[in-house]
Amino acid sequence: MTYQELSEKLNAYQLAITTMSFDAQTVAPIKGAPIRNKALAFLMGEYFQLLTSEEAYKALKEASTDENEIIRLSAQETLIDLDKIKNIPVEEYVAFQQLKQDAQQTWEEAKNTQDYSVFEPDLIKLIDTHKKITAYKNDGLSTYESSLDDFERGLRQTHVDSFFSALEKDLVPFIDTVLAHQSDKPALLGAYVSHADQEKISELVMNHLGYTKDFGHLGHAEHPFSSTFSINDTRITTHFHENQFTSNIFSIIHEIGHSMYNHQVNPAFEGHALANNMSYSMHESQSRLLENMIGRSEAFWTPLYPQMQAIIPDVLGDVSLQDFIKAINYVERDFIRIEADEITYPLHIMVRYAVEKKLFSDNIETTNLNKVYAAAMKDYLGLEVQNDSQGILQDVHWSDASFGYFPTYALGTAYAAQFMHQMKKDIDVDALLIAGDLKTIFAWLKENIHQYSGQYETQDMIQRVSGETFNPNYYIDYIKTKYSDLLSIQLD
Repeated sequence: MTYQELSEKLNAYQLAITTMSFDAQTVAPIKGAPIRNKALAFLMGEYFQLLTSEEAYKALKEASTDENEIIRLSAQETLIDLDKIKNIPVEEYVAFQQLKQDAQQTWEEAKNTQDYSVFEPDLIKLIDTHKKITAYKNDGLSTYESSLDDFERGLRQTHVDSFFSALEKDLVPFIDTVLAHQSDKPALLGAYVSHADQEKISELVMNHLGYTKDFGHLGHAEHPFSSTFSINDTRITTHFHENQFTSNIFSIIHEIGHSMYNHQVNPAFEGHALANNMSYSMHESQSRLLENMIGRSEAFWTPLYPQMQAIIPDVLGDVSLQDFIKAINYVERDFIRIEADEITYPLHIMVRYAVEKKLFSDNIETTNLNKVYAAAMKDYLGLEVQNDSQGILQDVHWSDASFGYFPTYALGTAYAAQFMHQMKKDIDVDALLIAGDLKTIFAWLKENIHQYSGQYETQDMIQRVSGETFNPNYYIDYIKTKYSDLLSIQLD
């Protein structure tokens, strides 16, 4: 088997798996889940057996010294991943995939009924199986270090702990200062907006960002996500809340950040591992940059806001642009991570990180984990969880055994601040946004970040883009400056 033949077979399996997974979370009937999940797990097993076969290893080993850089680097990347998983027994791998597919269904049912007991048996199995599967890996890392490494190669607990310590020292105390300078929560944040009007707003935002049907598609899911089928097929999802219409807006902007990253990868990478091997923290840097640093700015909304007012005049007709900007940047300690403002958002990640460390580093009991989670919400956010849909059930990630993912959201946000600092040195971002020129901004992102996909490690990318190593102070300074300007706060 040649490298080309292997790549084509792996790509065909991956496309089928991605298509079925997207379908399962968006439009597939619930009652069809058992057969669908079994078939999907089977396909994943076939993919796994092909990737871990002796023929595949031989083809990749030969390609790892190829003269073509794309082939060489792709083969080397795949070999690194292969070395991690090659010792996992195929039957255990397939069973784990089946469990994750089934757990997606039980999680969704549990969340919608606010009944953790529906999901708990699967979650306990997921945690135990994740530990067992990770033990097969050939990386010499502890279970949780290996989990972190899956989402950003080289990421360790010491790195995450150091980052969160910096935020706890310099940013968390700023929350009380902001809360003291705010007025009452703006009424528009809880205003009713119909699904039909939210569809119109969605189209407005997508068109403004250049997210077109040529390469994109908007679906609907319980928990918004993006999914990459190929460089020119990068789909997103959202979820409508009739009394929280801004949730849809920022989930769309966030997911487009992901989608554009994959869409703007070097076309020559198509069909190779390099096309979609960027770290999750790098991916989150692009979604969080677009969602918050661009999408919550006054400059971004200057050309767009009158058009949205025209769609929902009963909600926004008498609301000035400046008041709208204050509303979408309103700060409060609230239960739901994906709705959190920029300052309290890291606290939500700290909650999940603290629980994951207890699970995999301290090996606490997995029963009644909802109570452990609720206690962490109390410790970090000062909130008493009223039901588990506000707590442990709010995120989909653990139903997929994506343990170690959550820190990439907070780290990615800080990386984004450092990238934005450099972008503003190179181009007049605010002037471009006011002019409605997103093309120039996406061109900068493509030139400096997107085109490379995962050709460079995360920390190398930060160095290449900004000319220095990762510095969380860019994020801290960004937050303090933004909210001081927005609320006329005098900084010491």
